[in-house]
Amino acid sequence: MSKSIAVELSGVGKRFLRQADRRNTLKERLVRGRARNSQDFWAVKDINVQIPQGSVYGLVGHNGSGKSTLLKLITGIYRPSEGQITTDGRVAALIELGAGFHPDMTGRENIRLNGSILGLSKSEVSDAMETIIDFSGLREFIDDPVKHYSSGMYVRLGFSVAVHMKPDVLLVDEVLAVGDEEFQRKCFDHLYTLRREGRTIVVVSHGLGQLEGLCDEVAWLDHGTVQEIGPATEVIGSYLRRVNAEEASARADIATTRDETTMRAGSGVIRSRAVRLVDAQSQSINHAETGNTFGIELELHCYEEVLGPNVRFAFQHETGSLVTMMSNHRIGFDFDHVSGDKTVTACLTNNPLLPGRYRVHVDIFDHTGSVLIDNWDDAIEFTVRSQRGEIGQGFVELPYTYEIR
Repeated sequence: MSKSIAVELSGVGKRFLRQADRRNTLKERLVRGRARNSQDFWAVKDINVQIPQGSVYGLVGHNGSGKSTLLKLITGIYRPSEGQITTDGRVAALIELGAGFHPDMTGRENIRLNGSILGLSKSEVSDAMETIIDFSGLREFIDDPVKHYSSGMYVRLGFSVAVHMKPDVLLVDEVLAVGDEEFQRKCFDHLYTLRREGRTIVVVSHGLGQLEGLCDEVAWLDHGTVQEIGPATEVIGSYLRRVNAEEASARADIATTRDETTMRAGSGVIRSRAVRLVDAQSQSINHAETGNTFGIELELHCYEEVLGPNVRFAFQHETGSLVTMMSNHRIGFDFDHVSGDKTVTACLTNNPLLPGRYRVHVDIFDHTGSVLIDNWDDAIEFTVRSQRGEIGQGFVELPYTYEIR
């Protein structure tokens, strides 16, 4: 293996034996005999990946795509059924919650145990001890048996040990999602520090926005095979396009109707009856995408002729914040006199909403904007997706430019 490659996987596959009529007890085995109908299951197949030294490498894919299996193969927990894996340097892994911890030993004793497993001398472990304890924030509990720790405390100690044992290759699985927001930020800040020090990091995460900012390269796995390898932004974009397309074909369109007997405010001369999410061509959709125009289509019935009503759609983020409000009066669009059945569509051009869940509230006022005719709180709820992986970075995407001189 080239000195510039930290981890190399050549034609790697891992096969498990899956039995449809499994015998779980001794009695079942004696009465029913040996299990039949066993079949091979390939968790990963024909994996060819080279991870450069000093890089941050991400693995993305749906649950069950083989990401965690691949990490366990690299760290040596599993042995490959075929192919070869070569690693250069000390490998440390944070793969499963509490893996490598002895429940009856204290946090301090487990630090020493993990250090010896990773091949560090007693003096090296002692030198790192206080730094590990401070980083974990568990000094108050460090001499308690870890069996009394919460899942978040396990993560804190496990991550602290893994990153401070000076590994040449660090493998990090989705376990970081268990920690609280403050500790997650602390972890990712430290990963950036390790990156600057030239350590090789392999990360599995569903936090695509974080991976996009952290990783040099990303491999996309699907059903145990590699779909694409390349720069983080490009591969994550390809993965999200596939996910969005599958979601669009699998889920029902988002639409809601309203019972006429429902108690509601307003004079009642106009009543909203149904609402749905549509694309720019007025076709029903089940989610919106950042950057793509979409609309809210509202079906109304006017019990009498009404002059120029003001129809407002208020967008509320899942966190409770009001994001924006669309109103035909605000843009000077006058409906004139309306009567009978009508359909009003308000389109959000080049949708600036960032990924997340949003609720829409409907209010209808008279032409003066002061008399409430009808209201419909939580009329519709929908998800905004992205093809680029922005997650948790605010509510809207604003136009901006950069310049350097």
